[in-house]
Amino acid sequence: MDWKATLADLRAHLPPARGPGPVRGSLRWLEAEMRARGANPASLRNIVYRDVGTSADKAALAAILEVLAREAGRPLVAQPAPPSAPLPDELELLGRSKKRAYKQFLAGVRAGRAPRLIVTGRAGAGKTILLGQVERALAELRVPVRRLALTGEAGTALGFSPGGQSFAALGQAQTDAARRALPPAGALLVRVTNDLRFAGGPPRDAAGRSISAARWAQEHLLRHAPAGVAVLLAVEDPIGLDQADPAAGELIELRPPTPAEARTYLMGRLGITRAEADRLVAETGRHLDRLALLGTLGQDSSGRASGAADLMADRDARALAEATAALQALVPGRALEDALLAAALGTPVSALPAHARALLRGDASEGWRPSAALQAAWPQVSPAARAAALRHVAGAEATLDAGPRFAALAALGDWAALAAQVTRHPDDARHLPALWPAVRQSAQGPERETLARAVVGHHAGRGEYSHPRLRDGLFTLLESERDVVRAWARVKLAESSLEGGNIEAAQAQLAHSDVAELLAGATLPDAWAQAAQTDALLVEAALARWQGDLDRATARASDPRAVHGGPRALLWRGLIAKDAGRWPEALGALRAVPASSPLLSGRARYQEGDLLLRLGVPAAGLAALDDAVRRLEEAGAGDEEQARVLARSGTALRRLGRAREGLTRLEQALARLPNEWPRPGEAISRARLLSEMVPAHLALGQPEEALRAAGEALALLADADGRQAEAGYRQRRTLLRVALAYLSRGLGRPYQQPLSGAHADNADLAHARNLIDTLLRGAEPGSDRDHILRLDLYLSRALAEPRPLRAVQDAGHALALARHPYEEAQARAVHAEALLRAGQPDAALSEINRAHALLRRVVSGLPLGPEASPQADPALQAQLLALEARACILDGVQTLRWLRDALRPEAVAPFRAGVWREVGAALEAIHPEPQATLEALHSGLALSVLRLPDALAQAELGRAGLPDR
Repeated sequence: MDWKATLADLRAHLPPARGPGPVRGSLRWLEAEMRARGANPASLRNIVYRDVGTSADKAALAAILEVLAREAGRPLVAQPAPPSAPLPDELELLGRSKKRAYKQFLAGVRAGRAPRLIVTGRAGAGKTILLGQVERALAELRVPVRRLALTGEAGTALGFSPGGQSFAALGQAQTDAARRALPPAGALLVRVTNDLRFAGGPPRDAAGRSISAARWAQEHLLRHAPAGVAVLLAVEDPIGLDQADPAAGELIELRPPTPAEARTYLMGRLGITRAEADRLVAETGRHLDRLALLGTLGQDSSGRASGAADLMADRDARALAEATAALQALVPGRALEDALLAAALGTPVSALPAHARALLRGDASEGWRPSAALQAAWPQVSPAARAAALRHVAGAEATLDAGPRFAALAALGDWAALAAQVTRHPDDARHLPALWPAVRQSAQGPERETLARAVVGHHAGRGEYSHPRLRDGLFTLLESERDVVRAWARVKLAESSLEGGNIEAAQAQLAHSDVAELLAGATLPDAWAQAAQTDALLVEAALARWQGDLDRATARASDPRAVHGGPRALLWRGLIAKDAGRWPEALGALRAVPASSPLLSGRARYQEGDLLLRLGVPAAGLAALDDAVRRLEEAGAGDEEQARVLARSGTALRRLGRAREGLTRLEQALARLPNEWPRPGEAISRARLLSEMVPAHLALGQPEEALRAAGEALALLADADGRQAEAGYRQRRTLLRVALAYLSRGLGRPYQQPLSGAHADNADLAHARNLIDTLLRGAEPGSDRDHILRLDLYLSRALAEPRPLRAVQDAGHALALARHPYEEAQARAVHAEALLRAGQPDAALSEINRAHALLRRVVSGLPLGPEASPQADPALQAQLLALEARACILDGVQTLRWLRDALRPEAVAPFRAGVWREVGAALEAIHPEPQATLEALHSGLALSVLRLPDALAQAELGRAGLPDR
């Protein structure tokens, strides 16, 4: 039939289309009709345009066209009637020899004979496909079939038992095994490969002589099959076969399909172009099993998925089925990462041949999903094969993260190996919580306790002391028969109590006899005892730190018995030294926490960054904080912890004059925390971030946004019912930031250096002072951070005070509280600004010079890493430059030219505009000839529109090629 012409004729005579959907007679409509009839819609275009397709698909299309012909009233050229028993597509399209063998064998069975046939051919010639198609045809004829695959070691499959050491005994044992495998009736289909072995030995005849695999199957199976049993024997190599005896079976050689046959087959089955078919033919090497597998995959959409037996007969497809069957238990319903699938396979996915890759959907970047045909083969995958694939995954340390490796060990139930892995790599414990239900149910003894300890330690390290898995793990450990295990659990309970601010409960746990004995004794050899002893010492150090007893805290953290704490002990020593004001020691301990412990080193880098910000080295602090963010993400730290570090890096950016970037970073941090928390006490974390956003908004000149954020933070803190000490401090710090919002709005300037204090009073400034005074009256000597808060309160009050002498007094109080060069430099800068307002430029210059000297000492003696910037706070540098220029403004052009040179460093670039405006305001207010001074610096500069501070700032920034920031 001329399909194309017939279809065009029918379309021309069909009634006009009505209603939605594809036009009747169109290709889309025909594809839908073929799908509904169980045909392959992908073959439609190849049939219509190239007359390429299977007989079944062509017959389905012809039947559809007959219906259209009756509707159109047109004659349709009749198709030749299909044979009564059409050949399977693989045989019809792929060679005469296979068709002959198929027809000959089935004809004999239908005639009631018991045909004996041997087919031979190299791998890929079609032996497995032929056996599979014959088996299906026999099933339709209701003929019982026994199918054997004798490849490699066949002893187990045949129930072979050597029974003796002589060759004759071995030969007899093989003969007996073969006879037991023979069916009493029906048909026997056998595939034999050249590597056939029995208990590691070669095939033997009845006399014990070594013979070829083909001859063994011919002698033991074909010749000895009971009368009436049809036998089809498929062998790779005819060497050794007895071809002279007709009773030994006729021999038919199968050949691989020709390129043309293979191309036609794929075009018909897959509906692909000739070029694509040629590419697949080249990739498969005309291997019939692989071509047939590709062809059956094209039938998935119409419901005719590949037979699982045929798929499992192919080595590469079977390996893929085994790997994906094992992995679907680890990641059910999810795409498989390329590295994970490669690990289970033991080879890269890209190395699979084309026919095997066709069993997968997706790609290496998005992940792989098994096709329906592959999933249909999973029930045939043996438990041993699944276990082997999981072993591959568990051992892939070089290519896989610990998560899938741990999941594989859990699926295998190898708790000893899992416990050993966690013991060697404690930071990988983050992958255990999801496996805890299986551990709780199946693991026993020391392995269960080791894994419970790792789960508890993971959640405790994230501060998740109320997590159900932590509690379950602790109760598991408290049920232990070993004293040291229970002692370790009690130490963790003490940690939990300490985290919640319940000092009495923490002390009670440490006073328990299990723990007290460890604290009183020397270092113990048992690993559990050492861990419990070390953790108990560190909890005691934390208690002492909480109570302000830094000497005792230092002693406990430095106890020789705490050496087993490793990175944790170093972190605690750094924290305690930081609180005690031993800055070099703190930085040294924090920097010593090894990168091999990502979570603890991330926390150490955070503390280092926080300390460097406090000490006035924000660039180095930002570098440490950014590194902390990276490490904590890699370690799988909780959102709350990561948000806290992100927020602190946002503060560092603001301190460096990059306020917009800083606010963006703070917004990213806030987005990691939900608006509603399951435990009200955790609202403190969100309140903390909102509070830290206030100075960033103020630096951008957004006081209303700052007040909104502060109000939201205070509302959260008012409802907090846990961690009361933390909530109280955050409330005081947020109230100071509310005061800063009113200070900024009252001054009419963004809250960013350089910043001059108030020259006149207004309602906003008065409210700021009232808030600060209330906080100062309620302040009591307390922790290190309360000391810093009190210092900040006096500095802010001095700026909000319009009376210069009172401002000098407030700055003096701040100066008395300063404990290191940076704090003293800050206080002297504010003191100098108040002196300038009081009309004492000489005294102000003296303070400015001291502040400059202090700023140069900021990084002296600090053990900064080689990658850290030693640049002291550029914002404070800008403030000091502005103050010095204001103090010397009567020197006119000379001062302005000096200032221009002093502002060249790139670090102070974000503050240049503010410095020039401050100095311009002083020039306008103090100098007797401000306009002449400006024109001497910038000849021809017009002041008809702009005030002098703005004109000076724009002219200097334009001269430097910078925007007015």
